[in-house]
Amino acid sequence: MQTLFSLILATQLLGCATHIATLTDDKGQSITCEASGKAGIISHTYLEEGFRDCVEAARSRGFHEGGVTK
Repeated sequence: MQTLFSLILATQLLGCATHIATLTDDKGQSITCEASGKAGIISHTYLEEGFRDCVEAARSRGFHEGGVTK
């Protein structure tokens, strides 16, 4: 049981996370939001939150996922 707990703890402390999205506006300009790093129990939440903030800010400026819309 202790070995299982140690394995789970090591996985949580040593894992990595990468979030990436490229958004494009109607003029063809693009912006890339990216967050990556170690994904510990707490840091994963901050990485994901920063990534979401970037995507929301880009969307509020007229960017969207996918290609140029006409």
